[in-house]
Amino acid sequence: MSSNQTSLSAILSVFNSRLFIILFETTAIFFVYDAYNINIKVDYTIMSIAIIFPLVFSITSAYQRRQDAIALYLEFRNKIIDLTNIFYAVESVKDKNYNELFNSLQEVQNLLIQYLTQDDSEKTFDVIREKRKEVLLIIDSHKKLFNEREKDSLIRVKNELFLSAEKIRGIKIHGTPISLKKYCLVFIYFSPFLYASQSILNLQDDLVTTLISLSFSLVVSFVLMALYNVQDYIENPFDQKGLDDLKIDLLKVNEYESLHSK
Repeated sequence: MSSNQTSLSAILSVFNSRLFIILFETTAIFFVYDAYNINIKVDYTIMSIAIIFPLVFSITSAYQRRQDAIALYLEFRNKIIDLTNIFYAVESVKDKNYNELFNSLQEVQNLLIQYLTQDDSEKTFDVIREKRKEVLLIIDSHKKLFNEREKDSLIRVKNELFLSAEKIRGIKIHGTPISLKKYCLVFIYFSPFLYASQSILNLQDDLVTTLISLSFSLVVSFVLMALYNVQDYIENPFDQKGLDDLKIDLLKVNEYESLHSK
């Protein structure tokens, strides 16, 4: 995808039904206030406290979850490589034994990707936990080949690998506080009642002034809802629906990274 197409997709990604609803609401409230001459002086500091601050906090929280998810997934993939490399480096380990472990870890990775990219996939993570026992049994079946240091290294890296998977799951199931998101959305829908009256205060009876005042109200509504939509899109960095989601296909361990790949 070219940079121009990416930029266009990024702009269009903020458009959804919520955005059109808030723009319609803003326009309707503006003309109702104008028709009934409703003039209420409102301090814009209220908007900063009630809307802007919680919205920025939500966006920051969602962005941090995305960054943590990237770090943990990279840790997970590196532990797969580390575990198989340590296992392969043990003297007397045969190629078929290495392939058995590598393929098992590939299955764990595929299950994790399936869990992260699909909804209602909690049962998939139960399978991953079962796979943890399978990986341990593969290592344990060759324990006579390991010295104590090698055994400790294998068990430690195996535990760290599955701990990374558990942490990634924790990021998926614990998003930005739902109450905070709902609070932001409710006040964004309520915001036109505040600043529409402020736009009416200095409104003169000419078309140009009316259009400028209405445009200001629409821009404020657009920005607030667009920011909320951005936060909503980066809330789940795994579902592959947003432009800023994890590039899982580029991050995962591939077959060619096997020591026996051609």
